[in-house]
Formats: sequence, structure tokens, C-alpha cells
Amino acid sequence: MFLLRHGRIQGAGEKRFIGNTDMDLDDIGISQARYWHQALAPLIIDTIYSSSLTRCRHTATIIAGDRTVIPDPALNEIRLGQWDGRTFEEIKQQDPDGFRQRGDHLDTFRPPGGESFLALQNRVLPFFNQCLRKHGTPLFVTHAGVIRVILCHVTGLVLKDLFQIPMAYGQLVVLERKRMSA
Repeated sequence: MFLLRHGRIQGAGEKRFIGNTDMDLDDIGISQARYWHQALAPLIIDTIYSSSLTRCRHTATIIAGDRTVIPDPALNEIRLGQWDGRTFEEIKQQDPDGFRQRGDHLDTFRPPGGESFLALQNRVLPFFNQCLRKHGTPLFVTHAGVIRVILCHVTGLVLKDLFQIPMAYGQLVVLERKRMSA
């Protein structure tokens, strides 16, 4: 099975909290999706699942060609509430205690109106496991946070250490089904 982070987004150079802010791909992100369309074309991929956010749906649609993409909000990025779309510096200045708490309790901290990574994992894993019960090879086109919580679950990495997993735009992760424990 394949987990693919969406291609690079517009405004990617600025360090922001981007969860459910609905952004599209930039030109490099479109090129990344085209690359994966070519690279994955010879493989048998039975189902393509995508986050319902534009950056993932656009990536998945380019990769899919004439195949169907199944969008599902269970694969959407972490909800960051009032922090969504704001810069790290802005949050450090306006909510220094919250910013510090997030660093100290990455797994359970919830920004105002948002969700924690634990809540994200509890949203993502049931859908992911349900998809794995189906026959065939799936491709999940989703977000860094979603992929990280799946990988923490699969590898046994403690959720609060999820940022130890590097995740670049357009990065593909390949998992063997036999090594998965649901």
C-alpha cells in the first residue's frame, strides 16, 4: 500500500500552521503529482483515496488519470482551529503559553477550536483500517500529519514523537500489508 503526501502548496516557503486551510498546489506541486502519475502508472493500484481538501484531491486527480478518486474527510489534515493559517511567529507572540504547551504535549494539545494529534489518530485509523480490510492495493493521498499518525501506529513510535518522521511535499511511503498490525 502507498501513502503519499500531497504536492507542494502555494505559499509553502512561510512557516505556518496549515491544517484545514484549503490551499491548492503550486507549479512544483503539480510537477510532483505528474511525476507520481508516471512513476505509479506501471503498478496495480486498486483504489485511490484522498483527503477532501483541494491540495490532496488535485494531487490524486493528476495521479489517477482516468481512475476514480475517493475523497474522504477522515483523511483531512489535523484541525488547528484558531491557529489555522497563522504563522508560527504570530502564534508565539499572541499565544506563547499555548505554543509552549503544544511543544510539551504534542500528542494531546488542542489549539482553541482544533483537535489534538491523538484525536487526529482516532479519526484516521478507523477509516485506514477499514480500507485495509478490502482486497487490493490502495493509494492514500493525504497530509503529513495524517501519514505521521499512521506511521506512529504501524511502527509503535510514541505519538508525541511524530515529528521525528520527516515528511516532504510529494513524499511516498510504501508499506507492506503483512507487516501491518491493525
